[in-house]
Amino acid sequence: MKRLLAATALLLAAAPASAGDIRFPTRFDPIGSPVSQLQVGPRTVHYTDTGEAGWTPMLFIGGAGTSARAPELVAFLDSLRRQLKVRIVTVERNGFGDTAFDPAWGFADYVGDVQAVLGTLKIDRFALVAISGGGAYAGHIAAAMPQRLRSWHMLAAVSSMAGQSLCQADEAALIAGLKPQVGAPRVWWDMPKDGVSAHVRGFADRAADEGAHAFFIAGQQGDPRGMVAEYRRFCASAARVDAVHAPSFFYYGAADHTVPPAQGEVWAKQAKGRVTFRRYPGEGHDVQYRHWDQLLLDVAGRRGTLVCRGGKAQVVPGELDPAHLPRGTSLGVCAWARGTG
Repeated sequence: MKRLLAATALLLAAAPASAGDIRFPTRFDPIGSPVSQLQVGPRTVHYTDTGEAGWTPMLFIGGAGTSARAPELVAFLDSLRRQLKVRIVTVERNGFGDTAFDPAWGFADYVGDVQAVLGTLKIDRFALVAISGGGAYAGHIAAAMPQRLRSWHMLAAVSSMAGQSLCQADEAALIAGLKPQVGAPRVWWDMPKDGVSAHVRGFADRAADEGAHAFFIAGQQGDPRGMVAEYRRFCASAARVDAVHAPSFFYYGAADHTVPPAQGEVWAKQAKGRVTFRRYPGEGHDVQYRHWDQLLLDVAGRRGTLVCRGGKAQVVPGELDPAHLPRGTSLGVCAWARGTG
């Protein structure tokens, strides 16, 4: 017995030395922002918040058919976000994720939901950021709260789809047509293989996970009604934003046939503040993710263009023309130039 106790004492004494090269964490690593709830009248509103008090707040509105966890699709640059001290808040839309479908819900309801969440979080002024289908909602936010915008950023963002064929399509036909896509998140998120998925390891899988969360997490079983209602909202005229005096940034791919630059020009012509309109030649709808690094700099108020030159990322003064970059220079962090990250 004495020998056993002596051996145990020796092992315990040796343990600290054998683990001396390990820095044990004092807190758990984040595995995504939790979805929080807020009661707004009869509705339960769901939202996420990265929660860094004192950082620049960003209201982020994800693309069509995305949930409150959509910011995880841009988490591949989270280390840059944290360096720049940008806090992301996302308010979930009707019929996606944990938020029940209500056929009567519309843009005005979303504005109210956002105002309630920002009030709960005690956020007054914020950067407004939207990608793709989130653009139509951002237009209404900008129109309703222009004085609260620190800055406004639209990446390949929709202003209005009025006049397009889906606006005249029969609702039952739209539901039937979207059912196979909504029911298969990998099909819904089938992005170009030579785009962001080719550079960001695991992006395609994470995007499919977002689709599963948006269309299945609350037991919707791939119900396409929320998606049909969302598309139908885009058929309304674009919100007027001529009261916006905050700096406005527009990022569009010149080869984007899904949301062409003309969509952003609708707002850029109205905004009264300083307008920066970036058109990326040869780029398509992936602009919303490909230039997220530049957006983070813009949100943080860092002037200039982010480039990779000589294997090192740097911010150069002014606006470089993407169509005429100096030789050996590419846009964004160097990970884009190196291939899969």
